[in-house]
Amino acid sequence: MKFSQIVIVALLAVMVVFSASMGMLGDWLWFTAIGYDSVFLTILSTAITIGLISFILFFAFSAVNVSLARKAAVGKKKKSEPDGAKAVNILAAIMALITAISMSSQWETVLKFNNFTPFGITDPVFGMDIGFFTFTLPFYSLVIGFLLSVFISTAVLSGISYIIYSSGLKVSGREENETVSGQWGSGGNPFSPQMGGGINLKWTGSWKRFMPQMSILLMLIFTVISANIYLSKYSLLLTQGDAVFGAGYTDIFVNIPLLTVLSGITFIIGLLFLANIRIKKPRFIVYGIAAFFAISFIGILISGAVQGLVVGPDEFNLEKTYLEKNIEWTLAAYGLDNAQEDIFPVTYKLTADDIADNSATVNNIRLWDWRPLTQTYDQLQLFRTYYEFNDVDVDRYQIDGTYKQVLVSAREMNTQDLPDQAKTWVNSHLVYTHGYGVVMNPVDKVTPGGLPEFYLKDIPPSSEYIPLDEMRIYYGEKTDDYVITGASTKEFDYPSGEENIYTVYSGSGGVPLTEFLTKLIYAFKFKAVELLVSGSLTAESKLLMNRNIGERASAIAPFFIYDYDPYVVISEGRLFWIMDAYTTTDMYPYSQPLRLGGDRMNYIRNSVKVVIDAYSGEVRYFIVDEEDPLIQTYRKMFPDVFLNFDEMPADLKSHLRYPEVMFSIQANIYSTYHMKDPMVFYNKEDVWVTPDEIYRGSRETMQPYYIIMKLPGEEKEEFILMIPFTPKGKENMIGWMAARSDVPNYGNVLVYKFSKQELTYGPMQIEARIDQDTDISQLITLWSQSGSSVVRGNTLVIPIEDSILYVEPLYLEATEKGTLPQLQRVIVSYGDKLTMQDTFSNALDVIFGSGTAPAGDSDEPPISQTDLQKLSRISDLYDLAQLALNDGDLGLYQDYVNQIGNLVSG
Repeated sequence: MKFSQIVIVALLAVMVVFSASMGMLGDWLWFTAIGYDSVFLTILSTAITIGLISFILFFAFSAVNVSLARKAAVGKKKKSEPDGAKAVNILAAIMALITAISMSSQWETVLKFNNFTPFGITDPVFGMDIGFFTFTLPFYSLVIGFLLSVFISTAVLSGISYIIYSSGLKVSGREENETVSGQWGSGGNPFSPQMGGGINLKWTGSWKRFMPQMSILLMLIFTVISANIYLSKYSLLLTQGDAVFGAGYTDIFVNIPLLTVLSGITFIIGLLFLANIRIKKPRFIVYGIAAFFAISFIGILISGAVQGLVVGPDEFNLEKTYLEKNIEWTLAAYGLDNAQEDIFPVTYKLTADDIADNSATVNNIRLWDWRPLTQTYDQLQLFRTYYEFNDVDVDRYQIDGTYKQVLVSAREMNTQDLPDQAKTWVNSHLVYTHGYGVVMNPVDKVTPGGLPEFYLKDIPPSSEYIPLDEMRIYYGEKTDDYVITGASTKEFDYPSGEENIYTVYSGSGGVPLTEFLTKLIYAFKFKAVELLVSGSLTAESKLLMNRNIGERASAIAPFFIYDYDPYVVISEGRLFWIMDAYTTTDMYPYSQPLRLGGDRMNYIRNSVKVVIDAYSGEVRYFIVDEEDPLIQTYRKMFPDVFLNFDEMPADLKSHLRYPEVMFSIQANIYSTYHMKDPMVFYNKEDVWVTPDEIYRGSRETMQPYYIIMKLPGEEKEEFILMIPFTPKGKENMIGWMAARSDVPNYGNVLVYKFSKQELTYGPMQIEARIDQDTDISQLITLWSQSGSSVVRGNTLVIPIEDSILYVEPLYLEATEKGTLPQLQRVIVSYGDKLTMQDTFSNALDVIFGSGTAPAGDSDEPPISQTDLQKLSRISDLYDLAQLALNDGDLGLYQDYVNQIGNLVSG
């Protein structure tokens, strides 16, 4: 290699090492600053150890075998070093490095194996603890894959080395034109001396001297393959069969014995390769390989015949045992084996007194759908283009001693929405550093103009109910870039009229930028030379990075799957984010797999609640499911990360929500696996589905929703997450599932089933009744003209006593940009009664009689039901008249006015 080439290679190597070092040092400084350096060191040391061991084993084994191949080729003769000999060792080193890098990424598999926690449950086929499948089997597969890679690569490298040394390979230049035996380069060959060079091969050996070494390598290869085949029988408990997920009749009686036999034959073939060094009878190896393929072929035929001719005609009876295992183990894997099931009798005997007795439920029925409410928030509470509401979350607070369901959203900073001329490095990283405050409104309160009433609003935030202290948001869902605090450039705090208020960050978060090396590391990491040259940085400057709370939590504990919907909580005057973390595996026997995002899994637990301080960035991981073997294993791996549930502040516990993602997965599984009778399950006679609803004129699947209600048999209302079910292919409701969120009942799953002999309306049947109501449909049609559109909100199914109440809000919005959705009507259905009124209280009065309005909804004296109906009709006719006037239809306008006059005079 020429000197210039050596220099180029050296420079490239230095650049790669420097880049990796800068990134690693930057991560180390960050982990140290946030107090999780033990996590970084554990992962890094484990990865480096695995990588070094893998590299040493791979390279040492291959180098020794390459050397042995060279000695076998050369014998006792002394020869000059042929061209390409060094290339084999270089190739071995490169392959070893690639394998080592790949192996080092498997640090989690190795750590989980070393910190194995038994499940205390054995599988029904092999009698192995479930921990064997989740912790041990993946490690064994990793080792087998590594060994197979080493042995096959070594066999190839050794063969190449033997050929090179036996051939005396020489790459000649133009001046080396002598001809030797076996020369490649005559005639028109591109390697001929006449073309400027040649490859000279001179065979001086035979394959016989290499065969003992190759025989040993092939013995090792076949031994590893034998082990792999043997372990593959365990994976039959993790595969989909014809009728059941997991090992079925054919697997138990044909495929598992077949794999055991094939594993033994493969091992014998390996021994035959070893014995052949002495007996020199290669035909035995051929017989062994032929036997392997013959038995494999016969086994496949027998397996197909048994499945088609034996199992097929009597599938249920033969697969019944395995269907029962599939049902039992799937329910256990998804935390549904302890779900409490009960019958919910629907009687439709609610009275005004019952509504009053359940005022805590009625007063917390969510009239505000989060989707149009997000638009309303944007129009009423953003104030500046650089603020943004990412989403609106449901929570509950004690408001004046009342348990109140609310909607809340954080006002975050998004510098991408700054004008182009303002998107400077200083503005993006020094000035606009944080969002400010949250917006909160009760779920049921509406102003006369159809807008939400606020418990918490404006900048700076003001509230009569919630104590406020620190409302700045340095860490959130939209904070995707780093910022620097403590600079001489002032941080923008919030707008105040025509002026801006500025602040200085005083939190504990951030990496100090006091050293030049630290600045250099992050200047390289973020490709920001400004970190080195900016005169705004001071001795108090700190770098705040990984501010996106999802990325922040994942960087610290990358072994979890995180919920997509963290929510903000006000606790003791400060803002905190709560995020759900899941432990999962796809190695749980007989459990039906699903996909969560891009990850396949067939076991899940919501074992951890992650709490992140929106100001300081402090991250805490609280274990809420101590019985989960996976979280116990992770705790052994990283003992400094996790806190016990009883260490969580009581105020934060009061805001825990059962996560929608977990609940949706459980509802998906339960919709099929509630059929515990194997015959019913086999025939799929009673499959449930999540119903649809109408939103913006289209049909879409209903999502789980939070409500405050009194569960059957309970004495007080609580915060639950629920979803109704309908039979597959039908629209009537068959039952509903709920998950409890309040401590100490957090995480309990309940299922209530309706009678199959009586009709209980499902959401789409209520939607159809709304469409068939002439007064409602006519008003919706007219409202949807002349630059306006009607948004139908969530159809909420509200269980009260032994009855079901259906509530659907209607919003009116303009079709042009900058729309402000307004709540204009509320539709309530109960039994065969359906009404649409301008307020929820009026709708209840129409259905149940006067006096059923939610407490505090109105200070006006009670109005008779007849008058309420008359006023509602007058209001509707007035709206219709206005729409007709806007359309220029004076005849229709006059007709509506005459109807109003008749009602007033009558």
